[in-house]
Amino acid sequence: MRARLLTAGPDGVADHELLEMVLFLALPRRDTKPIARALLARFGSFAAAVSAPLTDLRGIEGLGDAGAAALKTIQAAALRLARAGLP
Repeated sequence: MRARLLTAGPDGVADHELLEMVLFLALPRRDTKPIARALLARFGSFAAAVSAPLTDLRGIEGLGDAGAAALKTIQAAALRLARAGLP
């Protein structure tokens, strides 16, 4: 997935794969695929999962505070990028 992301860009990975990659940064020795799939089943999309309220994220089995913080970090970064505008 990493190679595909680096060569093909953001559209080279599916929502569940992007969630897996983000979660793996926070949960490096865990299989993040089931958590990513649970997030998509519950929230419907990458964007909805990342922007979900913390109380809802805490209801996802296996996510924990580290995984929730990783998702909220992505949300914060996306908001800052959107506010700054892209060159």
